Amino acid sequence: MVLAASYHDFGLKAVEMARKILEKGGSALDAVEYGIRVIEEDPSVDSVGLNGRPNIEGIVELDAGIMDGSSLRGCGVGGVRNVVHPITLARKCLENTSHALIVGEGALEMAKIFHLELSSPPKRVLDEYNRAMIDFREKVKRGEISPKYRNILKWFGKIKEDTIGVIAIDLNKNIASATSTSGLAYKVPGRVGDSAIIGAGFYAENRVGAAILTGLGEVAIRINAAKMAVDLLRKGYDVKEAAVMVIEKAMEIAEADGEKYNLGIVVVDSDENVGACALNWDFKYVYWRDGMDKPVLAKSSKIVL
Repeated sequence: MVLAASYHDFGLKAVEMARKILEKGGSALDAVEYGIRVIEEDPSVDSVGLNGRPNIEGIVELDAGIMDGSSLRGCGVGGVRNVVHPITLARKCLENTSHALIVGEGALEMAKIFHLELSSPPKRVLDEYNRAMIDFREKVKRGEISPKYRNILKWFGKIKEDTIGVIAIDLNKNIASATSTSGLAYKVPGRVGDSAIIGAGFYAENRVGAAILTGLGEVAIRINAAKMAVDLLRKGYDVKEAAVMVIEKAMEIAEADGEKYNLGIVVVDSDENVGACALNWDFKYVYWRDGMDKPVLAKSSKIVL
């Protein structure tokens, strides 16, 4: 048996690619990487890859991470500019360095060393940014607003913090997980979210399971959400229970902060069961198992604050 899982409607495309790889006997690492690459280059997705949202200075900075459950090795890249496929950069760094996180100029230099494809964001991304920032930048300069993520979110309204994440289990029962995103819209330059951080936005461990997150990365980082989910599986909780317990913990954070955060999680165990839950979000998840005609898109359970 093999499996691929993701989230959001656009996660269907990622799971379809992962499925093709797994059906041909490909590895879980190949499945999660190439599933995510499909979304990183999709112009209809405005929260992943160079089509994603820029930071407060109009620069698109990307985060991605990947983990091999057979070795418990993973690597994230953060604040990456001009790299078409940051997930491939993360995998190259995983396989060719001993590092767990590489950011900024260092990550870009690694992309050049590995001869990865580089490009600039599409003009429409910067045009949208310029329209959105005209009034906001003036208010920041005058000191009326500080460029903190809470104030930015309040100013621009409800902006979804979308990510693409994929979990895969291959024929050898190896488990992998990966995530990629342009991060929080209009973030402070240099901000790195959970998608680059092992244990926060993604985690995988053979014989136990894996988890992937989407939503406000700061919350996932504070509770080490993906690792928390896998630890709960190890303790005997099922995938649905683990997903709900992580989101309940996120709700505690939101209540303490007096904020209405969004967070979504997908959890898979080594027996290929899939569960999902979300905080303040109508959240969908996607999964496919060997023998299914096509992936299933389902609604997760939801906790509302």
